[in-house]
Amino acid sequence: MSSRRNRRSSAPPALLIALCAALLSGTTAQAATDSWDPRQVTDQYLFEVSLEEFVQIREARPHPNELDWSSDACSYSPDEPLGYEFTESCLRHDFGYRNYENQGRFTEDNRLSIDDNFRADMYSACAGDTACERAADVYYFAVRQFGASSDNTAEAVDRALSASGKEHAPS
Repeated sequence: MSSRRNRRSSAPPALLIALCAALLSGTTAQAATDSWDPRQVTDQYLFEVSLEEFVQIREARPHPNELDWSSDACSYSPDEPLGYEFTESCLRHDFGYRNYENQGRFTEDNRLSIDDNFRADMYSACAGDTACERAADVYYFAVRQFGASSDNTAEAVDRALSASGKEHAPS
């Protein structure tokens, strides 16, 4: 009887060792997946999540030491030109410009991708309204013409208005 008891008690330690090994290897794998790349996260927030999801993420401001969440939205240009709401689009556009600059990848091709995403965000906010889309086109034109030499979306729009001979008062 006692020899049976000894055999039974020797099985659990082997099982325990196997479980510990599995847990440790799982912890290592989890630690590897917890590492993150600021460039991948920036691209995900900029191009892969909806504008609504981006706004929610922005409210939480994850990775504040690695990602630049600052923005002046559309401060020197109207946030709502002709009553159309573009503030959230401007927030994501500024996020793209600032983080791509900080990450050393603000090339003309990448700027075009960020600007095209900005236009898509504004068109989404327009929900098919043609007049709204024309207002979005003006903002898009401004960032395409002046965005590379501007610190933010608002400054690009202001420069475009100045170049056209029109003055614009801050909103």
